[in-house]
Amino acid sequence: MKSWQKIIVGGASLTLASTLLVGCASGSKEKTESAASDSKTIKLWVPTGAKKSYADTVAKFEKDSGYKVKVVESEDPKAQEKIKKDASTAADVFSLPHDQLGQLVESGTIQEVPEQYSKDIAKTATEQAIVGAQYKGKTYAFPFGIESQVLYYNKEKLSPEDLTSYETITEKASFGGTFKQANSYVTGPLFMSVGNTLFGENGEDAKGTNWGNEKGVAVLKWIVDQKNNKGFVSLDANNVMSKFGDGSVASFESGPWDYAAAQEAIGKDKLGVAVYPKVTIGGETVQQKAFLGVKLYAVNQAPANGDTKRIAASYKLASYLTDAESQEKQFKARNIVPSNKDVQASEAVQSNELAKTVITMGSSKDYTVVMPKLSQMATFWTESAAILSDAYNGKIKESDYLNKLKQFDKDIANAK
Repeated sequence: MKSWQKIIVGGASLTLASTLLVGCASGSKEKTESAASDSKTIKLWVPTGAKKSYADTVAKFEKDSGYKVKVVESEDPKAQEKIKKDASTAADVFSLPHDQLGQLVESGTIQEVPEQYSKDIAKTATEQAIVGAQYKGKTYAFPFGIESQVLYYNKEKLSPEDLTSYETITEKASFGGTFKQANSYVTGPLFMSVGNTLFGENGEDAKGTNWGNEKGVAVLKWIVDQKNNKGFVSLDANNVMSKFGDGSVASFESGPWDYAAAQEAIGKDKLGVAVYPKVTIGGETVQQKAFLGVKLYAVNQAPANGDTKRIAASYKLASYLTDAESQEKQFKARNIVPSNKDVQASEAVQSNELAKTVITMGSSKDYTVVMPKLSQMATFWTESAAILSDAYNGKIKESDYLNKLKQFDKDIANAK
């Protein structure tokens, strides 16, 4: 049995209001007092390969707060799984992709960020990043980066003027896509490009998906029609770079994680990066959209077991890890595109073609849809990928497209 209680968190220069989870079933008074006097060490989970890049930030926090930080590299996609398994032994502060936020909030694992920090986030972060850090209108985490797919292209085969529309790209040269084994992260946003929604306008309505309509059918028809497009090259996840490198494809869509590989494939001087093109689907020309991901740090209060000073220090650490100075360092060290508006506007970021393109993609609803955070996303990934692949591979008749999409809407609405 657990109860919620409002208390004031104090310590050093840390005075803030926070909602704390208080265990009252098994712990004795002596156990609680013992927990409150634990060593002043905060456990921090950073993304894999990021420990060194945070060394200066952590050292500064330790000096300012009087707390020690135990830094452990951990895979972001597994954050939710590991913390929900046993929150009390997990990290006090941890990094995570924003699409896990809703499930962690619903399970009671993380609480709303104290007001002094949420106000700062509202002032400094981009609008889309703030959306990623919020759930049902409240801020639960600290954003520090954004991620979107972009269009990679060979400058010797396509000019900037050619990139305005998908049709021009495939007329002048070629585009490589992975429809045979569809990845919903890549292809799914086509449905939002034509005006449909995934879990409603704000991505938080479990029953708000409406792909089962004529616009949704048009998307499936368009995907299948690419088999007859001479400028379209069917790829799989394993041969994208080799086909780009040997000239079989002049363009493809992927994220910042493929930037170095794309440079290596065709050479730094030949590689161009651009925002998504417009595309004509069902006779309507629309702006193609991508999913936007927001990189976050969140606080898990459970390890502190009621130690309010440690909890306050954990929020302070999260703010250090995501402030402007830290985001500048993460951009230089790990090419993380910042979510802070001022850092985004800096010369270092604006002079970087990839970062500038991701920022353009991530700064407008015209280009990106903030990935929903509901638990039903687990069902979405598998079921949507099956429909997309089966349609392209001819396993679904065109006359069945509408019914398949209507059933899909129902399935993910009823998923748990």
